[in-house]
Amino acid sequence: MYYIALVVFAGCVVALQPPINAALGRTVGLLESGLVSFAVGTIFLAAAVLLLGRGSLLRVVEIPAWQLSGGVLGAFMVVATTMAAPRIGVLSTLVAMIFGNLVMAAIIDHKGWFGLNVIVFDWRRLLGLALVLAGIALVVRR
Repeated sequence: MYYIALVVFAGCVVALQPPINAALGRTVGLLESGLVSFAVGTIFLAAAVLLLGRGSLLRVVEIPAWQLSGGVLGAFMVVATTMAAPRIGVLSTLVAMIFGNLVMAAIIDHKGWFGLNVIVFDWRRLLGLALVLAGIALVVRR
């Protein structure tokens, strides 16, 4: 239950990012707001690593290059939501993003990518995605 609550809270925090970054973007510029956001996040994480870290940053030289792609993907997500939220609203932005999350998650589960167990894409999962797509149709303003 702890992890469910943690992720629900993280979802609430994610909903705050687009409007905060959009306001920052109006002040410093679109790409610049992404840079400032990631710089502040980097400083925060550096402090957390110094105080609480248990791993080894020196091992980064041992990892495959694709494992570094998370930073690029995160930057794309921040810039995309920063652009979209002022134009289509935060709810529409996040529902569309969540749909994209779910589609990719279904593919990852079905293929067992990244060393995960295979979870076959069946009619229940298809129905779930269809319902989310219907939700997008209900909340996106025209």
